[in-house]
Amino acid sequence: MTQLKDSQTGSAETRYQRLFETAQDGILILNSSGKIFDANPFFLALTGFSLNEIAGKALWELGFIADKQRAEQAFRDTLEKGFVRYEDLPLRHKGGNALDVEFVCNSYLVAEELVIQCNIRDITERVRVSRLLIEEQRLRDLAQTRLTAALNAIIEAMSKTMERRDPYTSGHQKRVADISVLIGTKMGFTHSQLQALHIAGLVHDLGKIAVPSEILTKPGALTPIERQLVEEHVAVGYEILKDIPFDWPIAEMVRQHHERLDGSGYPRGLHAQEISLEARVLSVADILESMNSHRPYRAALSLETARREIASLSGSALDAEVVSAALEVFAGLSDVSDALPVK
Repeated sequence: MTQLKDSQTGSAETRYQRLFETAQDGILILNSSGKIFDANPFFLALTGFSLNEIAGKALWELGFIADKQRAEQAFRDTLEKGFVRYEDLPLRHKGGNALDVEFVCNSYLVAEELVIQCNIRDITERVRVSRLLIEEQRLRDLAQTRLTAALNAIIEAMSKTMERRDPYTSGHQKRVADISVLIGTKMGFTHSQLQALHIAGLVHDLGKIAVPSEILTKPGALTPIERQLVEEHVAVGYEILKDIPFDWPIAEMVRQHHERLDGSGYPRGLHAQEISLEARVLSVADILESMNSHRPYRAALSLETARREIASLSGSALDAEVVSAALEVFAGLSDVSDALPVK
């Protein structure tokens, strides 16, 4: 009862002393020159030093702060700002082990004399958990990077497999992918959108794997039935791709790349905003590349002819903003390949 009564009625100085002695954080008291004149029991236990060993010495003169320059800077910052907080000043135990701690230092006047109080909290466990989380995230990122690389390799393999069935369009999907990225870049697409465009471009004609080779390589005009078979490639491509867990709706982009704003496209006759922006970019890229390349039924047309074609369809069948960006990308060039990355 006597102790309880003392704690309730004792002086502020007595109460402060008890808090100082029983605190579960280390406390250092420095004078305005940075010399230590008091330390609480928790701090002494944390570092293994005795008060006699550290009293009268500057904070940065003792081995328990590994970074002498940072310790000096912390003291100067406290004098200038009145308060500082650090989590990157490791504390060294007398026995040599380093501890991760949080330093919170503030300055105030006591009997008109400036003193610095530093509260030191052991955050070793917090730092350990944080490092574990960072490492886990690094491993997740690494796994995602490897998965993405593997997926891209599979996509390229699928693209090349399809193109081997149709030598006249060899490289077509890769060039459409590159053209799409150039147009998307001009339009200010995000990195994620450009990734989606590239992947969709690489597989946009994948469904042609279901079209007989003799139709794909036919030198003359297609019959209505043959044209219908060719047009089904977008739906087939969608069916092949729809269950692959891409980060983007790649299958839908592939299904939509022959749709037109005015509803004249296929397979579903979508209009305007029903068609994704990425599919609208693929449409323009596909037309440019196809017209500027050789086909079994005709020789390659000039890039100028292809530019005039997309310009004539701008705002009706094709997205005007996409066409404008494409015309800028290929302005003054004589061949689509002139703007593409050299491989």
